Amino acid sequence: GRYSCAKCGAGYHDKFLQPKVAGVCDSCGSTNFTRRDDDNEATVRARLVAYNKQTAPILPYYQQHNVLKTIDGMADIDAVTQEIETIIQ
Repeated sequence: GRYSCAKCGAGYHDKFLQPKVAGVCDSCGSTNFTRRDDDNEATVRARLVAYNKQTAPILPYYQQHNVLKTIDGMADIDAVTQEIETIIQ
């Protein structure tokens, strides 16, 4: 799951984006990390239920009107940011 540096806010992930040195923030060198209370399995399951009820049903409408844009959220954060900025400009 996700966690961040308590000092500077740099974001990490247990599997996909770990600090270069385990337990040490790449940005500021702090060893104090925090996790949000809602970063847990129950919250993820609830979000998936909400997505399937509220978002998934309207996707075909936006696809048919060629206004749905897809972004690879697993890409490097800078690449994701660039894609989003390109789409909204």
